[in-house]
Amino acid sequence: MKSRVAILLLVLSFSQSMAQEDAIQLKMDSLLALITPNTSDTAKANIYHKIGMISDNIDTTIKYASLSNALCYEKNYYLIADNYYNIGSGYYLQDRSREALDYFFRSLDFFYKVESKTMIAYNYIGIGRSYVDLNLQDSSFFYLVKALDIFIELKDSSNIAYTYQSIGIVNQNVGLYSTAAEYFLKAIEIDSLSHNYLDMAYDYQFLGCINQQSDNLDLAIKHLTKSVFIFDTIPTSDQYYVSARYASYSNLADTYMAMASKTNERPYADCCLACLNKIGNYFLDNANYSNQLSVLLCYARYYLFLGQNREALTYLLDCEQYLTEDMRQLIASDYYSLLSNVYRNLGDYKNALEASDKMHEYKASAINDSTMNAVAKFRAEQEIKIHRSEAEAKQTRMRIIIIALFVGLVLASLLVFYIIKALNIKRKANEDLTYKNQMLDQQKSEIEAQRDEIEEGNRKLYSSINYAQKIQSAAIAQQADVDALFPNNFVYYKPRDIVSGDFIYVASCGRYNVMITADCTGHGIPGAFLSMLGISALKEFCVTEQDAANPGTILDRLRAFIKSTLVSDQNRIIDDGMDMTICSFDFDNLELRYAAANQNAIVVRRGDVIRLKGDRMPVGRYILEKEHFTTDSLSLEYGDMVYTFSDGIQDQPGGFDDNPLGKKFLVKNLVDFLAENYSKPLSEQRTLIDRRITEWRNGRPQVDDMTLIGVRV
Repeated sequence: MKSRVAILLLVLSFSQSMAQEDAIQLKMDSLLALITPNTSDTAKANIYHKIGMISDNIDTTIKYASLSNALCYEKNYYLIADNYYNIGSGYYLQDRSREALDYFFRSLDFFYKVESKTMIAYNYIGIGRSYVDLNLQDSSFFYLVKALDIFIELKDSSNIAYTYQSIGIVNQNVGLYSTAAEYFLKAIEIDSLSHNYLDMAYDYQFLGCINQQSDNLDLAIKHLTKSVFIFDTIPTSDQYYVSARYASYSNLADTYMAMASKTNERPYADCCLACLNKIGNYFLDNANYSNQLSVLLCYARYYLFLGQNREALTYLLDCEQYLTEDMRQLIASDYYSLLSNVYRNLGDYKNALEASDKMHEYKASAINDSTMNAVAKFRAEQEIKIHRSEAEAKQTRMRIIIIALFVGLVLASLLVFYIIKALNIKRKANEDLTYKNQMLDQQKSEIEAQRDEIEEGNRKLYSSINYAQKIQSAAIAQQADVDALFPNNFVYYKPRDIVSGDFIYVASCGRYNVMITADCTGHGIPGAFLSMLGISALKEFCVTEQDAANPGTILDRLRAFIKSTLVSDQNRIIDDGMDMTICSFDFDNLELRYAAANQNAIVVRRGDVIRLKGDRMPVGRYILEKEHFTTDSLSLEYGDMVYTFSDGIQDQPGGFDDNPLGKKFLVKNLVDFLAENYSKPLSEQRTLIDRRITEWRNGRPQVDDMTLIGVRV
């Protein structure tokens, strides 16, 4: 469900007067009348597109945009892109954000082809708003900022202000009210310079709403007053701004009423009534039932504040005819709470209890333990008032019984205490004697049992680790998987322990074959657990051609997943993560798109080394992390050798001197070795690197997992 502000946007965007609805339907009918048996598919596609554009019904927009695309000829990129954009917008407004995201990306691909910067930016905004609904705030802000950059480049002040407003709404939806206010103020500044005063009024409305949500009521009143002043000063027949004007009055009335309840001062309540009188029957006449409900609830609060409970009840009961199931769920807490209070003030405890039950029935999914206690307490109070006489009599009898039981229990407890104390003294003397006689035999038996238990534990532990290795091997890309996507390759994979913190993952995503090399924090069992977490996430994040074309975005999403997942039950943050290189090969077009987190990869071309540098931060929490990982690309040539590797080889201590600790192999020596042997057969390269590392270790233990992959183009 969208936030209250998001719902307000939908209402403003789709609320039309009956006359406007009739006019729209007339236009749609006249366009459909143009279609005859002789009408070409191209002409039909354009007609369906126009119908989708003018419709004020979301399902109708999606339907005709889909029909238009089914009839478009292959090269009509702009029409296809615009239809995809309209479908995506429709799905977004229906809270189907994941489907909306798919259509926005499709639209984006086609608008890239026609180089329509404005529509590319609009798609970025749609993608950004969809990502925030999917709780991917980093990706949301990334695309909204990209839209902002385009509008700044085009010097499109109106859309710059609109984008600032969108970024403000996203911040508001995630509860970052101060940041949201900054962006709304930026939008106001630009709208002021462009003399877009009606848009300024709309921005002030948003500022007022976020201050109301953060309980800064004085500032909320100030901004909402500016909003209604501008709307009242500048006449307009545009239904969008007319609806916004009355919405501002509605929000101002709510804020005045909140201030009256907070300060218990009558003048604020009178200001609320003045705003409600300004609204009159506007929302009712325009079938805008959601805002009509807000008006009725505000009237109810006003009369409840004055102590006129019957008048408040009249307005609350009037709400019932406008309460659809969705709206009932949205305002259940507010509505039924008011209704319960009014009934309780009138002494009608039965209806008060029923209203309270309904409120908690609709809010059950969000109720926590403290709320449950409050409900139980409220229900108990109501039942006591309904059955006061009977309850008081029962309480008197219960007090007498409890006092008698308490006295009896105290006396019985004292008697039992002294009996147990005497028995314990005698039993302790017997136990001490028995204990001393059996001490040597018990110690011997315990030592033997502990030895057997340790041996059995070790056997089970190694059995479990060996079985874990089978599970991890099934998840990590096998040689056959790599061969299927990269015919000319070698894989050097050597875990330090039975299971490994390094892993390899390959995938086919459209025209891209993807190779991923990762090194998780630690090795052995801890590293293996983290590797399984990473593989599971990559199976969701590296699926489509769009994913493979943006490996930096895959790293962004994986980092967000790792950061949100590695939190203990005590909310203790776990700072583990992984280093990773993602290489997306487009063999048909000889292009490599790549991104790296705390790793380097190299390309050896005719003996020269090209370093593929990544970002100096891991996939996980990092004090100096940047907002996004970088996606880069490189043109490939036939015969190139692409090498990706973890840090296990370069950090391996060894050497041929007497130093028992040895020294690291170093990345420079590894790169020089690969450049020297890149032209040799792939199987021979693998044998040579294994022999070189074995010689370098010179009997010293392996300290980390080792992974090296070579792919020949």
